[in-house]
Amino acid sequence: MLGVLVALAFFVLVAYIVRTLRATTRPAPVIIATTVLIGALPPILYAIYGP
Repeated sequence: MLGVLVALAFFVLVAYIVRTLRATTRPAPVIIATTVLIGALPPILYAIYGP
């Protein structure tokens, strides 16, 4: 159950970042958003496939 909630939260984060980045074309926010997504991925995978 926890893995499903974490996965849903990740998709909400992705949707928020996509909505935010649609308004800008500067490279800095894109790099920051990509870093946030990559940084959030390991805890999500651990929550889904972990013990």
